[in-house]
Amino acid sequence: MTVSQGEARPPHRVDDVSSARWVEEGAGGFDSGVHALLPSGFETYVRLLHPSEPADGRFERWAEVAQRSGRRLHPLARFAEVAGPGDEAPWQGSLPEHLLAALCAVLKTETTTPQQCLFGLWEGWGWLDDEGPRVRLSGRAYALYEGPVDAATALGDRSAGVFFPQAPNLWWPRDRAWCVATDVDLDSTYLGGSARLAERLAGDPRFEVFPVALHDRIG
Repeated sequence: MTVSQGEARPPHRVDDVSSARWVEEGAGGFDSGVHALLPSGFETYVRLLHPSEPADGRFERWAEVAQRSGRRLHPLARFAEVAGPGDEAPWQGSLPEHLLAALCAVLKTETTTPQQCLFGLWEGWGWLDDEGPRVRLSGRAYALYEGPVDAATALGDRSAGVFFPQAPNLWWPRDRAWCVATDVDLDSTYLGGSARLAERLAGDPRFEVFPVALHDRIG
């Protein structure tokens, strides 16, 4: 993972996790596909593919990998279904810094509360020294933080004196205009939001996205 120091200020810890109750109550069970990650009620849902990172450090879209291997890429494809021999697996559990920053730039314009966002970090990260209350859904537990949209880029491991960024594993704005989930075991990020947001992401060449349904399988 690229090592750098984020410019945004880290979000602050939230001890009252009641603001996440709508997510806890709206999400499905562990085996309910996309619904296990995100609550129901959004106009549309999309899957954002994490790029592959070959040894030369150049990020590759899944479409590039599929074209090289001669295999078909579809909305529910697993990377192993499109990869050929020697293709590097995508990042799991986090978006690369440049994509996370680009996503923040889009998301901040799709909410009326860009300065008030909630961020969940999986409690299992070894560097996370936090014994406070947890947000719980689908077998995962998250420590909760709050800050502006851009604070998503300031989360990560600083324990060794160097910053290793970590994308939020679950986040949304106070107005609940959208919700984003990046599960620790998955190589894709899932978003629920408006049709306009989905169209913007699909039309942005920085992202590789597919529409999905709540019942679609994951991982």
